Amino acid sequence: MSREYHFHCEYAGCSVTVGVRLAGTRRLELLVDGKEVAVGQVHGHHAQPGSLSTTLPTDPPRAITVEVDLPGALRGVPAATLVDGDTRLPMPARDVPHRARPTEASWYG
Repeated sequence: MSREYHFHCEYAGCSVTVGVRLAGTRRLELLVDGKEVAVGQVHGHHAQPGSLSTTLPTDPPRAITVEVDLPGALRGVPAATLVDGDTRLPMPARDVPHRARPTEASWYG
């Protein structure tokens, strides 16, 4: 069974979101203004860091990295931090929308 977490902040006029899925292989995805710009996988079930980098579409463009602290297999929750040079901005967690399971009627309709 997997667990999903989302972290979000507004930075330099852009909407930055990180999705974390904890399952057999841990998946990280970075979205800027609602578009996926980076994806990564982290193997293993022990506590470890992960990171994704991108360039924000600002004038001038800004390179950022999002660092994700992944918990161990049995307890803890991840945390995310946006890094831009010397600036470190903790990203607050936000509710994860539940994925709707298809109903039997939708399979045949």
